[in-house]
Amino acid sequence: MAGIPEKLNLALPDGHQMNHLVPFLEKTGITFNGYEKHPLNRRPTLTCISDQALSLIPRPEQIAAKVIRPQDMPSHVANTNFDIAVTGTDWCKEHRLRFPGSPVVERLKLGFGKVRIVAAAHKDMGNTLDLFIQQFKENNPGKPIRIASEYIYIADDYALRNQLYPYRIIMTYGATESLIPEDADLIIENTETGNTLRKNNLDIVDTIMASEGCIIASEESMKIPWKMDLIAAIEALFQSGVKKSEPIESESKKGNSH
Repeated sequence: MAGIPEKLNLALPDGHQMNHLVPFLEKTGITFNGYEKHPLNRRPTLTCISDQALSLIPRPEQIAAKVIRPQDMPSHVANTNFDIAVTGTDWCKEHRLRFPGSPVVERLKLGFGKVRIVAAAHKDMGNTLDLFIQQFKENNPGKPIRIASEYIYIADDYALRNQLYPYRIIMTYGATESLIPEDADLIIENTETGNTLRKNNLDIVDTIMASEGCIIASEESMKIPWKMDLIAAIEALFQSGVKKSEPIESESKKGNSH
């Protein structure tokens, strides 16, 4: 196995997911010293700040954390560079489409970092996929649809399922919304509010999936008893964070539910 020997190797996300995970951790009873925007320590240390956390993780030094990109995590967990990671269900889907037999297990949805993975096109091309296809074929007979995305396997799967032939997938590394209309015809992109798409004169023509933060783990790591104990402990603490994040039902609503 890779990673640090005799440690449970945990991957924490940077970027968008980090913005949601940092406040979420306050509800779990654990914190990672140095896991903050300025300055970001890529190897933060775990500290237990609640009695529950101390009882579940009596030796926090057994856990080695590192901050990496969420999109890289499923591959790293599959290769046991990490035993457990906090990523997004979108990147799990991307990984699973690429490696159907992957030993990565999605263990727990976390309820934060919610985005939609959407197909978007220029606003003059219609606001549904059918309208986009009709407009594109009328304006570009015989030409392939240029589909740009960071999610190349989700994009390819989407194009196949919707029979967008002929098409070409263009891999991007950010700022995908800027490519239409000169360099792409359709993009597959994540969006939280849709504001960035609208600012670039794009309309959503289809929603492919909803995504949120999640915990993933390696099947191989889960076979090692002491690692599985720590994975279960982290999950229990994160589950308590999920419950504390859920909207509290009002007393009046409770009373009317009988």
